[in-house]
Amino acid sequence: MRLRISLALVTLLAAITALTVGLGSAAATPAVAPLPDPQTTNIPYVAWAGEQVRVVKCLDFADSVKARSIGLDSIIFRGKFRIEDWSGDVNQRPQFLNDLDGDVVAQNIDGRVCFSVHVTSQKPGMAVIKLAVRDDLLGLLPGLNPWLKHQFLVIFLQDHPASIVEVPTPGDPAGDGVFNPIPGPNGNSFQPGLVKLNVKGTFPLGNNFAPANSGIDFSGTVAHDGVTVTLPDDWAWLAMHFANDDTIAGSNFPGATPWRWDIHDDQSDVEGHSLGSICIDKLLGPSDAVDNCLGGPQDGTFSRLVGGTTDTIGPFDPLFPDETLLTDGNLNSGDAPMPALRLDVSLGAGSVGSLSKADKADIYIRDASLSAESPHNLYAPFYQSYIPSVTPDRDGSGVAGAFANNFTGFLSNNSDGLYDFWDTFTVTSREGFNACFDVLGNPIPTPTGDDSVAVYTDEHGEAYVQFNPNTGMNLTPDSNGRCDIYHPGLLGTATIQARSIYPDQVVNWDQNPKLSATLTKTVNHLANKTLACVPKGPNEAFCVETIVDLEGNPVAGASVEFTAQASNGSAPKIQPDSAKVDPYDTRGQTILNATDHAVRLQTNALGQAGISVVSSTDACINVDAENIGTRNGGAGIFRFTDFNPHRGVACSQGGGTGGTGTTTTTTTTTTAGQSGGGGGGTQTAVTAAPVAISAPVPTAQATAKAVAPAKVAKVQLVSAKVLKTRAGRYLQVRVNSASKVAKLRITLIGKDGKVSRVVLRSVATNHVVRVSNLKLAPSVRTVRVALA
Repeated sequence: MRLRISLALVTLLAAITALTVGLGSAAATPAVAPLPDPQTTNIPYVAWAGEQVRVVKCLDFADSVKARSIGLDSIIFRGKFRIEDWSGDVNQRPQFLNDLDGDVVAQNIDGRVCFSVHVTSQKPGMAVIKLAVRDDLLGLLPGLNPWLKHQFLVIFLQDHPASIVEVPTPGDPAGDGVFNPIPGPNGNSFQPGLVKLNVKGTFPLGNNFAPANSGIDFSGTVAHDGVTVTLPDDWAWLAMHFANDDTIAGSNFPGATPWRWDIHDDQSDVEGHSLGSICIDKLLGPSDAVDNCLGGPQDGTFSRLVGGTTDTIGPFDPLFPDETLLTDGNLNSGDAPMPALRLDVSLGAGSVGSLSKADKADIYIRDASLSAESPHNLYAPFYQSYIPSVTPDRDGSGVAGAFANNFTGFLSNNSDGLYDFWDTFTVTSREGFNACFDVLGNPIPTPTGDDSVAVYTDEHGEAYVQFNPNTGMNLTPDSNGRCDIYHPGLLGTATIQARSIYPDQVVNWDQNPKLSATLTKTVNHLANKTLACVPKGPNEAFCVETIVDLEGNPVAGASVEFTAQASNGSAPKIQPDSAKVDPYDTRGQTILNATDHAVRLQTNALGQAGISVVSSTDACINVDAENIGTRNGGAGIFRFTDFNPHRGVACSQGGGTGGTGTTTTTTTTTTAGQSGGGGGGTQTAVTAAPVAISAPVPTAQATAKAVAPAKVAKVQLVSAKVLKTRAGRYLQVRVNSASKVAKLRITLIGKDGKVSRVVLRSVATNHVVRVSNLKLAPSVRTVRVALA
């Protein structure tokens, strides 16, 4: 019986042919036959120190069927694993976890007869592990000759600080970390930025691998120190010194078949496909671009040098080449199967903004104006991966995990460990309000949202995190409880730094700080309030306050109270004036209250409210505009200007009398210190230049309805719906209340029907708002909203 199985296996192994593909600049012939089984070569398993790796060898399906048909596998077959060699600390070799002796029985994985063991190491290095399979009926026949042997390479890496760089985005076009509101078809808006992170790992080739004993030439490695290998950089060098397989031509020397380690794409967006790929419009070339050339989702079919994958979800697993083998015909650093490393990305103290998920499908896409599922639009998979690859409930090989008792272990939002690149996990978050109000009477939020998140790198050792610039400000109210943010300038700055963390078990010996360099983001805003007068008719001035928000968009519905005083002590008559006198247009403003000497209005859809001032006396008229919403136990924020209606000019242009000829047409205010600014009580002055408004002028009736005060109930959740944008899905709500702020309890339910997260968020009341710091992940199917 043993002889029959052994002969079948020998026949199978002898029938496998070698694949010839491109190796760097070496001459090559594109493959036209099916890609060979990755298990017939020695592609290394790669893990971080402290992780456990399940190494597996499976018989071919045909041979497995023969074995099972005669009732063998776990009853007859027994495997023995041994660590043959180790390039790391000679005094601390890797250990087997599920069997210290490495003695295992056969297992059924996806219908195949397989042999596996879990191995781990706290120290970096490369282990050479041998499997020998023999017949041993129920363990009663020890000592029989092995009939299958297989040699594994398992690499354990030491992590290092991540590199961190700026990336040009619509919100930061220059890629210099400076954010300004960006004009768009629906007005200005802040757009998010990106932080790009890359990690590398190292391991020693010491002991008998050292050059003095081995003759290995280290001149092609990054470190050039004759001991250290760096991944992913040195992957091709490693293949050229250690790759071998069982091709008919023979390769019984290290580095004979480096092309067999070509298992991945290279992140390039250059198009082109090989003759052997699945693509119809091939744009033929010597290699394959590895993209969704037939169209389809990010976990669907992707091309490769020969054929294509299905259900493309990482990480690379030699047991499942139809799903995870992405050969492109080039051997380079992109082929290194980098294990997922946890990075904790954090904002420094006092930073503005927040951090959130950056979706890989929004970054590795050729044309963002088209659907991601358009042919050839997605490239450089994987977009999703199992982290870890192996669990007690999921078979396979590679980095393995289990319930972690006294250490964190792997983070996951899903019961099956499926990770969508680059989901974030909240480490810390912030929320709150400054002790002051904006012109609408809403408390001004402090920076809100996640200020520290964990993210996992992909198989190229890369991760992105999104920076959201406008989530609140750090303000210091003046002595009257006011924060005058309405001067264009600095909203605040943010510093960002990443820390590398071993993703599974604590590595006690390596306590070096793994901190990246620091990036600084600068966020500028356009919030402004100006008061200016222009002549309207004989002895009449048209005086208008214009308010725009942080993004430079008009603020409708802000209450403004106008008063006026002549320099000669008289009280000129003022009245509401809904009119269009270039460059101003107050049509549609709402009259709240009006007397001859005090007028209270609400700004229209253009953020403007205005009065007429009539005076036949040759004197300067001082016009005041107070923003009622900013009152906080005292007077609100004021703007002032001087104008001579009789002459129709500003007092600084010769319109002044009675000792006011030096007065200029400016706006002044008491400002509060902002992020990076000074304290309250300072006097500043800015020219009252008119603000350009590109929005269409609404009718007076329509605008009046739009800015009319809302009727509020005691506390009522009026509406909640999910908005889908290109940047992701968000929650939009409206709460009516006599209070200015309401707190919501938001329950996020996954596709499995289970609650994945419950969050509390505070929102402004009495108008529709988007809930800040709550981008809905693709895994969220249902959102429940209730008053907290």
